[in-house]
Amino acid sequence: MSLVSVEYEREGCQAKYEDTLHAWADKMRLTKFPLIRACIGEFLGTIVLIYFGDGVVAWHHFNSTKDAVSVSLTWGLAVLLGLFISGTMGYGLMNPAITLAFAVAGKVPWIPVPLLILSQIAGCYIGALLVYTVYRENIVKSAAWTMLGTGSIFVTAPTQGNIAGLIDQIIGTAMLTALCSAIGDKHNFKVPRYLGIFYVALLVVALVAAFPTHAGAALNPARDFGPRLAALSLGYRDAFSVHNYYFWVPIVGPILGALIGACLYELFNGIHLRGLADEDDRKKGYEEEDI
Repeated sequence: MSLVSVEYEREGCQAKYEDTLHAWADKMRLTKFPLIRACIGEFLGTIVLIYFGDGVVAWHHFNSTKDAVSVSLTWGLAVLLGLFISGTMGYGLMNPAITLAFAVAGKVPWIPVPLLILSQIAGCYIGALLVYTVYRENIVKSAAWTMLGTGSIFVTAPTQGNIAGLIDQIIGTAMLTALCSAIGDKHNFKVPRYLGIFYVALLVVALVAAFPTHAGAALNPARDFGPRLAALSLGYRDAFSVHNYYFWVPIVGPILGALIGACLYELFNGIHLRGLADEDDRKKGYEEEDI
């Protein structure tokens, strides 16, 4: 058999293989089901978010060298990498608080909100289990099988009490939501979507680096609640009772903060920018009529 005939048969087999793959892909493609596609995007994006985010927290916990800069940078990269998946599949939110706030502001339809939030929590849950799988040997060897010990890898915690943590989360998430709204506002600086995710990642780096003290910079109910559920399922019985039942703070605080941030942005920025854009369009229309 000549080399040419072998190459011809190889190309023929490869073509059949590729045709088979494309046929299966056509059957699996979710083009007609945007809600399912968006939920999958949120699920996968939050897995990536927690895998890298809690992963660096685990490294920080087991490493004698404490490096806050690497933690904040990695959380920013975790957001960026998560958005690369979730943003192309659907809405690219990865945060129940921002999901609710954007629905209130009319930027996200209300119908998919419950499923999006469940997908985000489920993704954070799985992401935490993956972190546990990678660091299992370190965790098992540790004598501190409590939320004050190795359980702190998965969740945030207060340092000055629940009220201080609540205030921290309300203000921090309000800032996060308002600035995300500014970045994504097409009437503002018209930032391309592919660049917007980099700015959002830098925003998260800044917030985590500047305000980690009182509440661990949760800024996201799913980021704490999903891994907290994972910790409970892994045997941390005090997952929800630790720190005087602190678990509600990273849920309520970010939701209130996101709603405040979204409303304030629309009130003081968004409606005015849209008004200016409408006024410019009217002026252009008048000029064209005069011509």
